[in-house]
Amino acid sequence: MFAHSFVRFLVLLAIMSLVLARPIPKDRSHGNGSKKDNKHSSSGSGSGPDQGSSSSSSNSTSSNSGSGVSFAADSSIDIPSLLQAVKAATSKPLSGGKFGDGHGKEVQIYQWNSEGGDGSIYAFTADMDVDCDGTDYQCKGNGDGQKETSYGALSAKRVPFYVIPQSFVDKYKIKGNSLGAIICNNQMFYAIMGDTNGDSPEVIGEASWLMAQTCFPNDGLDGAKGHDASDVTYITFGSLVPDGIDEKSPTIDLSALKELGDKTLKGFKVANYK
Repeated sequence: MFAHSFVRFLVLLAIMSLVLARPIPKDRSHGNGSKKDNKHSSSGSGSGPDQGSSSSSSNSTSSNSGSGVSFAADSSIDIPSLLQAVKAATSKPLSGGKFGDGHGKEVQIYQWNSEGGDGSIYAFTADMDVDCDGTDYQCKGNGDGQKETSYGALSAKRVPFYVIPQSFVDKYKIKGNSLGAIICNNQMFYAIMGDTNGDSPEVIGEASWLMAQTCFPNDGLDGAKGHDASDVTYITFGSLVPDGIDEKSPTIDLSALKELGDKTLKGFKVANYK
């Protein structure tokens, strides 16, 4: 009987030893295991889901607001005053400066004089259709696109440019690729006059795919769909051409464009442009 009890005791002791020797499992929902997984997914090249989602959200906000665009006007520039000056310029309509917008409306170009200037500043308000001429002439909806722009072969998806009727450019001797300030959607951006419209009849109110997408990022604009409302203001500085433009290149120096634009319009005074 004693021997039997002793055997039972040894068996129980062996079982207890096995239980105590087994490692305690870790809680997978807390602690170092979870943090390690998160750190791994957001490290390296930045392609992890957390970082990618954050980046995408940031880019979307930047695109919609225009705040991250390299050719946006400096925030210190008084846009309402600029619009007031354009309105005042309507007392000076220019001969040969009336064109249709392609949607049944007429647009008049006005002289926007600067005190002591050479008079080669013009302004008008129109819609914004998409021009894909140049290296991106095959953009969606652009059935009649041309492989070249008027002053080379710009990329409509990489260069902010706007369009003026050819007859007006010729009559008032506006320089190719001259500086423009485009006010749209309560923001202002700089562009160059990189293409002309020579249709018959000539139309006005066009800009590159990049310019249109920057102004109205949520409207799905393309070669077949433009912004039809006549609420975009175009200001042309016909004798000012930014540095960094090569007619053999599809791109331009956007920093030089912004530098010239800000230099021209900072410290703007409405009285000087009436």
